[in-house]
Formats: sequence, structure tokens, C-alpha cells
Amino acid sequence: MSGLGNFALLLALFLSGYAVVIDLLGSLRRDPGLIKSARNATVAYMACLSVAMIALWVLLVKSDFAVIYVAEHTSRALPFQYKISALWAGSAGSLLLWLWFQAVFLVMVYCKSECKHRSFSANARMIANLVSVFFLIILNSDKNPFELSTVATIDGAGLNPLLQHPAMVLHPPILFVGYAGFLISFAWAFGRLKTADEDNALPLLKQAQRWAMFAWLFLTGGIVLGAWWAYEELGWGGYWAWDPVENSSLLPWLTATALLHCFRMYNRRSSIATWTVLLSILTFSLCVFGRFLTKYGLVSSVHAFPNPGLGILHVVLLIHVWVIAGVLMLCNYIRKKKDPPNPRIPSHRFVILNNWLFLLLALVIFVGTLFPFLSKVFIKIIESLSSQAGPPRAPITLAPEFFTKITAPGGLFLLLLIGLCPHLLRRGFNKSWRLILGIIAVAGALREWLLTCSLDTAWPSDISEAIGWWGQWLLSGSPAIPCFILSGFVLVNLLADFVGYKVKKSSRNLRWYGARIVHLGVAVMFIGIAGSGGYDMDKTVALRVGQKTNIAEYELTFDDLKVEQGRNFTAVAADISVHKGEKLIAQLKPAKAFYSASGKNVSEIDIRRTLASDLYLALTEVDNSRKLINLHIMIKPLINWIWIGSFVMVLGTLAVMLSSFKQKAITAKDN
Repeated sequence: MSGLGNFALLLALFLSGYAVVIDLLGSLRRDPGLIKSARNATVAYMACLSVAMIALWVLLVKSDFAVIYVAEHTSRALPFQYKISALWAGSAGSLLLWLWFQAVFLVMVYCKSECKHRSFSANARMIANLVSVFFLIILNSDKNPFELSTVATIDGAGLNPLLQHPAMVLHPPILFVGYAGFLISFAWAFGRLKTADEDNALPLLKQAQRWAMFAWLFLTGGIVLGAWWAYEELGWGGYWAWDPVENSSLLPWLTATALLHCFRMYNRRSSIATWTVLLSILTFSLCVFGRFLTKYGLVSSVHAFPNPGLGILHVVLLIHVWVIAGVLMLCNYIRKKKDPPNPRIPSHRFVILNNWLFLLLALVIFVGTLFPFLSKVFIKIIESLSSQAGPPRAPITLAPEFFTKITAPGGLFLLLLIGLCPHLLRRGFNKSWRLILGIIAVAGALREWLLTCSLDTAWPSDISEAIGWWGQWLLSGSPAIPCFILSGFVLVNLLADFVGYKVKKSSRNLRWYGARIVHLGVAVMFIGIAGSGGYDMDKTVALRVGQKTNIAEYELTFDDLKVEQGRNFTAVAADISVHKGEKLIAQLKPAKAFYSASGKNVSEIDIRRTLASDLYLALTEVDNSRKLINLHIMIKPLINWIWIGSFVMVLGTLAVMLSSFKQKAITAKDN
């Protein structure tokens, strides 16, 4: 079976490379025969990847430890569902899964539509297959999941215990569906740049828009599932640590959100068309960059794989992509130079403002994520130029608080735009109650922010240092109450929209309602972020059996310590009784689990959930012989509103997509 998998990957590499060359020749010569041959090669390479996927799954389920990938990520005692999810637990398997999703989506869109839009589809397929060629080179040369071991192995190392969680069965494939889905709008952008006749790009515009929304939906779901997994499994009580790999999924989400708004307002004769092309390319590029961060080890991360291998090929791919894009943009600029200037559309300025905000947030996070690497490079340059030898300097690492403080103002401004922009797009700046309420909300939020600003350092005498002091003082404010104020402003505007159209008895389509529901979810999620981040409580205490401790209105009693045996682990669980006043409200069982296959200890947390707050318990240390535990207790106010808001966002996106498909069906029926 491993031989079949290896052959399938090699054949896929040949077919994807063949498709790139033949699509290029077919497009230049306008030869339908060549274009059809490239289309068939694309379908065939997708079939080869499907064979490789099935082969790897068979090897994992059968526990064929002669294959290194199987031995590293499974064991005989591993439950079946985790043997299935082991396919995306490692670097090679996750790349294969992403590549397979890309191939399937490419065939669904640009091979199916080839008859109607032959030349455009060939150009789009060409750049998409170029991406596949780079990924397949890595799979065949460096990260081959079918590589055989030279040492006989009786049992495998097992799956990382942290990955043995329901969220991690779903999180990676959902995230990869999102990453792969952005390939469609990425390929459309190149087809649009390479096509001299812009009208030829319009028929596939709606398709690119639907796929961008589909990808955004899955990327959102993947990010939220990852945050929920971190909250449930890692035992530190948080859901977002601004880890480099977490950031690498957030970066394309920010640019993709801007892209969706551009698709909605697309006009081929306006600047929004240029924005749409740039954001389509940038979003997929950031997806590839995120994988580069994971594989190449530029920055340390709990998610990163230790062996970088040929990860540098991701950078080579991005250089190729942007050089090609730059050349095509230059050609387009020269071609359009003699055309009359495009008319300015007033409502587009608000979309462009929205784009700049998302790009600024992405840039800040991008630079902050790479800052340890950049500082390391800078230190090496300084040391090489310096003649004096000294102790080695460590690179500068930015704490999570840096990202929180630096992005908080942008997040608050985003809430303001969500509340105002739908009204401004329709009516512009007029003397309406919404604009007045917005000014009041901004004034209230600014006041609450400034009231919480404080610094321990004294006012500096030097004017240059004073500027830095003022900047730190402004960023030291708490965003919690301003976030509540602006979220309330968004909710009032949304309520006014829903009620206003009901009173006027005017109808609105499903897309309109879906967009408002998405904005409602964002506001609810921000309320959860503000509550859990601004008013949380935590306490670590050592307890013996029978001892009690208090936090907020809760009294916790350590009742007993028990040993429990699982299929592939042994756990020591603490029985904790939770009282509120005289009433017993919960029996919680946080545990410490030992996985013999990997030799790792994992903290298994337990939570009492309510809409108001979570009571979160995690065991940090256990001494079974003395019946002694170290218990980490946290109260996380409003944290479940993050998950509720995310779910509402997903529902709203599904409503918009359903509206789009209904419109497509009506158009097809009319034709």
C-alpha cells in the first residue's frame, strides 16, 4: 500500500506540472485541444491524490508501523477515530489533505466551467496547478508520508495526547477547507489579470465570490474550534495566546473579511476591482505563509513541527506568485493608461476605509509575529559589524499583552464601522439619530478608555521619550467597557434595522438578513471577549482531601482522589464539590492523565458552564500517595458568548450563501 501511495504522489506531480505547461501553451495559442488536455490532466492528478489519501488512511487504520508516519502518529491502543484523524496530525499528512482539498475544488470550478469560459479557466488553472507543483515537490522530496522505516517497530508512539480531543478531529480539516477554498478566488484574480477583455472575467466573478464566502465560513469555524480546543485542553484557561500559528490563521481571515466586502461592492470600472484582485492574492498568500511559519520554524510555537525540511519552498512559491502578479498588474496598468479615468462612487470610500482597517490590523499582527525572527536577524547583523566580542544577545519576544493592547483600538473601531457603515453606504453622512448615537458611543468609549489609562513610570523630561510615554499611556487603557459600549451601539443599530423594515412592511432578501446576523454574531462575540478578558479571576491552591477553598461566591471542597483507567491512558481524578451558599451546584472532576505510548502527562480540565460565567478547574500537580493536589481555579465571565457569537456568525453566513444559491437557481431557470 505504501508503494501505491508513493506512485500516486509521483504521478500527481508529473500531471500537475504537465497541466501548468499545457494550459500556458493552450492559452497562448488559443488551442482548445491543448486546454482540454490540461483539464483532463488536472482531473487525473486529483484522482491520484485521492488514491494517496485512501492508501494513507488504510495504513493508519491497519497500524502498519513499517511506515514512519504511521509509527510516529498512531499506536495499537489508539481509538479508531484518532487513527483517522492521525492523517492530519503530522506535517506530511496535513499537507496531503490540504493539497487534496485544493485539487477537488479546482476540478469543481475551473474544469467544470471550461466549456463556457475556456481561456479564462485555463489561466486560472495554470496558477492553481503551479501551487500544487510546489506542494507536491515538498511531499515527494521531503515530507513523504509513505516513507518506510529501516527499523522494525512493534508499536507506535501514539498520537500526541493534546490532539486526542473531539475538536482536533475536526479543527485541522475544517481549517484546511478554508485555506484551500481561497485558491478559487486566488486563481480567479490571476485569470482576471491575464484576460485583456475584463467582461470575460465577470461570468466567473459570482462563483469566485461564493467560494470566498465558503472558504471564509470554514476558516472562521476552524479558528473558533481551535480556540475552543485550547480552552478545553491546554489547561491555562485561555482560548487565544497570540501564538504565531494562531496568528497565521487570523491573518488570512482579516484580509478575507475585507475581500468579501469588496466582492459585494464589485464594479469593474472602480478601484474596488483592484482591491478585489489584490485581496484575493494576498489572502491565499497568507494561507501559504501560515504553513511556512508552521513548517520552517521561523518562530517558536506549540503548533510548529520541529524539522523544517524544504519549508523554504513556501517562500519560493510566494516570490513566484507575486512576481507574476506584479508583471500582470504592470501590463494591465500600461494597457489602461489611455482609458478615461474611472468614475468615483461615493459609497465605495467606506468599503475602502474598511479595507485599510483590516490591512492595518493584519500588518500589526504580521510584524509582531515575526518580530522575534526580525530582531534575531538584526542582532546577528550588529554582532557581525561590531569589532568587540560580547555575550550573545537573545532575540526580543513580544508578550501576548502586546498584541492585545495594540489591536484593541482597531477592534473597537471595527465595531464602530459595523454599526455605522450599513447606514452610511445607503445615506451617507446625514443628520440621523444613528450618527448622533455613534458620536455619543465614541465619546463614552473614549472617556472610559482614558479613565483606565495608567503607567507606573514617571513623566520623562526628554521630549522624544515623552512621545513614547504618551503612546504607552494611551495603550494602557482597558478596552472592556468601551467594547461593551460599542457592542451595544451595534446591537441597537441592528435592532433598528430589523424593526424598521417590519414597521415599514418593506421586504428584504435573505442576503440582507444574513449579513445583519453575521454582524450580530460579531457584536455578541466581542461582548464575550470583553467580559472574559477584562473581569476574569484565577487562583492556585494546594489542597488535601477534605480541605476547602473559596473564590468569588463559590466554595470548593476536595472530596477524594481516584485512579481511572482508559483505553490508552491512566488518569488520577479529583472529586471537587462546588457550593454556592448552602446549595450544592456542581460535582467537578479535573484530572491528570498519563499516556504510556508517548510518556506524556496531560491536564484534563472540568468546567461548570453558565451564560454568566464558567468555573474552570485544572490540576497542575498531583501526589496520589499523600492525597495532595495543586488546583488552578478560574472564573471566566461571559466566555460562552464567544462561542454563541461565533455560531451566530456561521448561521448568518449560511443564510447569505443560501440566498446566493437561490439567486443562481433563479438565473439558471430564466436562461
